[in-house]
Formats: sequence, structure tokens, C-alpha cells
Amino acid sequence: MKRAVMIALLALLALALAGCGGGRRAADEAVPTAVPEAAVTAVPEEAGAAQAVETDQPAGEVPASDAEGVDALTGDAAVQLLAVNVGKGDALVLRVGEYLCLIDTGKPWALGRVSQALELMSAGGEPRLDAVFITHTDDDHTGGLTWLAGGGGEMPQIGVENWCASAMYTGVKAEKHPVAKAAAAVGAEVRWLRRGDEIPLGDTGAVLKVLAPASLYKDKDDNNSLVMLLESAEGRMLFTGDMELPEEAELLGYGDDLSCAVLKVPNHGDDDTTSEALARAAGAQLALISTDSQEKPGTPDPGVVSRLEAAGSRVVVTQDSSLGLLVTLSGGVASVQDVPFGAPAVSGVYIAEVDASDDRIVLGSSAAEAVDLAGCYLCSDRGNELYAFPSQGAVLEPGAYLAVGTNSTDGDFDLLWDDKKVVNKKKTDVFSLYDSWGRLLDRRDNGL
Repeated sequence: MKRAVMIALLALLALALAGCGGGRRAADEAVPTAVPEAAVTAVPEEAGAAQAVETDQPAGEVPASDAEGVDALTGDAAVQLLAVNVGKGDALVLRVGEYLCLIDTGKPWALGRVSQALELMSAGGEPRLDAVFITHTDDDHTGGLTWLAGGGGEMPQIGVENWCASAMYTGVKAEKHPVAKAAAAVGAEVRWLRRGDEIPLGDTGAVLKVLAPASLYKDKDDNNSLVMLLESAEGRMLFTGDMELPEEAELLGYGDDLSCAVLKVPNHGDDDTTSEALARAAGAQLALISTDSQEKPGTPDPGVVSRLEAAGSRVVVTQDSSLGLLVTLSGGVASVQDVPFGAPAVSGVYIAEVDASDDRIVLGSSAAEAVDLAGCYLCSDRGNELYAFPSQGAVLEPGAYLAVGTNSTDGDFDLLWDDKKVVNKKKTDVFSLYDSWGRLLDRRDNGL
């Protein structure tokens, strides 16, 4: 199919996926997203090196010269990685040929961003995942398992063929492990991975080699992170979860060839990771850090960045992107570009009330036209519960209100959140409203 036609199809897909839009926001509240100052692309001059090209495009827009990169989202590229901007967390969508998998899921609030990324990387087809890999049990890596397994309102329907996780973990019982719970919810089993395991990526010829964990670290689950090396005809990528220096030292001690075109930097680029030895062993063209410096101050750590750059790596950070950073690996050469949101947010939707006494959330609209809430969702900060608005029957007329009640609500409501005791009655509980692309529209607490 010609490139122009494919670009047009992608544009139509983005419009079809667009959800509801912006609202009011308290000025003193932290927002789990970042607005990039400029779009960035890396254009390699030759294999083994990547040269940064600065652009003056508005934030969130892909430069016209990179249209081919956007077209690659429809299936032209052999190896792609979309690192979704989920704040301080990891959610990596990897596609090799027809094989599609997700490495970590971000927190629950990132539902819109991750599901949209899966839509885009599925080339417009029905999203399905050959595998989900969870590197360790931290909630900024596992929070999305709730909606991925279908819990909480009208969630995206995404089939998962294989559920995989690190065989080493601490701080949680086996039956309470986030992956075990998600897999059980859909009647599936978990494949527990450790050093020496290999996962063939369908019939692509590519393979994910598990380099760690090899030992159980009881003090901190970061050091039980699943570390995997992608080997493909187009090049290599190294995924490191939240591996800290103890696990890193053990890994380096095995003497593996860790050289790669793309390194997913461990633990959000914190100062307890990425020694000079690891940076040199990887020698990556592109070093990818997934973080938000507002959520996790000090990341990316200047020392980490300095060591990576000294090893010849170009460092990119997800907080400097819109939906995320798309990495394409071709012929051993890595390039990166910003992926924009598919549609602008529209104003006028807000949370009018969070009623702790009757477990109810009321939305209002100051928009001039009716707003369809299909694809939008609510998330509670304290309980991390999610409610996705249905595809029909969730329209806010100008000046109108819409009440979401639960199984604990006694009064009237318009839509049922099929859960009970959602709003905390004793402690402060903040509810956030997001559009279908995971952009924050409004947030409000329960008044406690």
C-alpha cells in the first residue's frame, strides 16, 4: 500500500480514537504528564552512531521530514519500540514483524496512553498481544494489569496470549502477585522467567534472551527485575526493568555480551543504577529513560546521563514526548521520534463533586456543545480503582451534570461503577478524569 494512503488511514484512525477533552485543573496540583518543549528526532549518519537533529516544530508535532516514521506505525518497519509517556513508570510496546508484546504497563491512570499506543502499534487492527512481560512488582510497572485483564467499567478489549514475569520476587505472596492475579482473572497461567530462558518472537527469527534474574534479592524487588536482550536481524535492544547496582554487578559478572543499539536505562535513570561499566558494555546508540522528574525528583540523574554520553549514547527521556517515543531499529541503526496525540482535547468537562458520604462522583459540563465521554475514565489516587465510561449513554449536554454511582450508592445516579466503597470516607481521596488519550482533564478530592 502506498505511503500516502497509509498516512491517511492513520489519520482517520486517530480521529476515530479521539475521546473527550480538557477541563479545569487546580493550579497547585501535580499532574502526571509532561509537555515537551520541542519535538526531537535522531537521524543516524551511519551504523553505530546517531546524530541529534533539533527541530523548531511545536510541541507534540512530528516534523514533516519524519512522516516516514509515522507511516512505519502502520507496519512497514521490522523492529519498533514505543516507549509510552506514563510519567515515572515503564510501559514499552515492542513490535517485531507481526509479533507484538508489552513490557510493563505503567500505573492505572495511564490506561488511555497505553491502550492508544497498542492501537497504533497494531497498525489499525484489533489490538492483541502475543505476550505481556512484567519486570517486577512495583505498581508503576504493574498498575495497568487491572484494566488489561478487563476489570473496571468498559475497558479496552485486548487479548493477551502469554503472561510472563520475573521468577524472583519479594514482598508479596505467590497468589497475590499482580501477574498471577491478572492471569487468573482470564483463566490463564503465568510463565515465570529467569536467567537462561528464551522467548522466540513468533516466526520472526527474533528472540528475547533472559539474562536476569539469577538470584533472589530479598531486600528490594528492583533487584529481581527481569532483564531481557532482544536479538533480531535488525539489531539488539536491552531491557533492564528497575535493576539497581547489586543486580547489575551480578549481571556484569557473567561476562555476557551486552552490546546493543538501544538500552532501556534501569530504574528511571536514578542514581542507584547504570555504572560506567554497564554504560560501556552496552555502548548503545540510544539510551532511553522512562521517567518524570516532577514525580521522581532527581531523575534522570546527571551522573547517569554523563556516563551514558561518555559511552557514546544519545540519551532521550519519555517526559520530553507527547504520547511517547517511537524507536525504530533498522539495519543495526536506531532512530527516535515523538508520537503526537491523535486529536486535541476539547474544553468544558470537569468533576463537580466527589461525594464520600454516598460513594458518588458527579461530572459537569461548561462546554457549548454536547460532549461524548466514551473512552474517558476516572481513576482514584488512593485505591487506584478505574472506571471507563461506556461507548453509549455517556453524553454530557451543555450545562448538564452526570452522576456515577457505585454498589454502595443510595441516591440517584446515571451510570453504575460496578464496585463498592470506591470513595474513601476517612482519608483524603483524589479522583482524576482522563480523556481517551490519557490526558488529565480535571481532578478533585473528597473534601476530607
